Amino acid sequence: MIIQEFDFRAPRELGDVLRLLAEHRDDTKLLAGGMSLVPMMALGLVRPLMVISLNHLSGLSYVREDGPDLRIGAGTTHAEIVGDPLIARHCPMLLQAARCIGDVQVRNRGTIGGTLAHADPAADYLPVMAAADARITVRNLNGQRELRAEAFFTGLMQTALSPDEVLVELTIPKSRVQTSYQRLHRIEGNFAIVNAAAVVDPARQRARVAVGGVGPVPLTLDISAELRQGANAAALEAIATRVYDAASDAPEDLNAGPEYRRRMAALYARRAIETAFAVPAAAI
Repeated sequence: MIIQEFDFRAPRELGDVLRLLAEHRDDTKLLAGGMSLVPMMALGLVRPLMVISLNHLSGLSYVREDGPDLRIGAGTTHAEIVGDPLIARHCPMLLQAARCIGDVQVRNRGTIGGTLAHADPAADYLPVMAAADARITVRNLNGQRELRAEAFFTGLMQTALSPDEVLVELTIPKSRVQTSYQRLHRIEGNFAIVNAAAVVDPARQRARVAVGGVGPVPLTLDISAELRQGANAAALEAIATRVYDAASDAPEDLNAGPEYRRRMAALYARRAIETAFAVPAAAI
């Protein structure tokens, strides 16, 4: 139960949201789907004096092609991502991640922008954004700026968002690449213990893998050199060793200890790479 009183606003224009944030920047929380904020308020972990709902804004829910990129509005729900043909064709690992989130109710209410702004290190989208080298657009009254995903996530549930900024869009490069998303979880719909996303571009001999659940932000590695001769046993073992070594700050919680997380990070990174190589690249 939420016992602290707060001022609730539900603007219909983004400009009104930005003006409210500029006036009340330090005492305000944004409500997108509410799948994270409402439970945190109920537990007393956050106590904003004002909550601004984004659910009545028009124009923040879309997926469209823009030349070499896909542009996704921050208000796009997980369910919309699962059902979108452009995402299925050009970034299937994002669809795979969206399918893993919560249950049907959560996927119908929760939004991609809300998830990224919340920045839970176990969230399904974070390694996908990092591996895909996605760009995140944020806006305030003075204009907008674009950040790479690796620069956007700065710490445990922390981002580069200023208190007066709103996440409005994310941009994912659209190219002939092979991708995969893999996760370890105890119960279907739970947060991942460890998750991994891999992007392989054989034509340009480039590859990246990003792992979540082993630190405050996704662990992202360029693995192009290891995969020059393909995903052979030696290359996969070398990558697994790199991931294990890089995950030295893996946390401990009720689900797993640091050593288990490091070993699973190495295993699931390897699985993501193997699966990516096995999937034909999408035609553009």
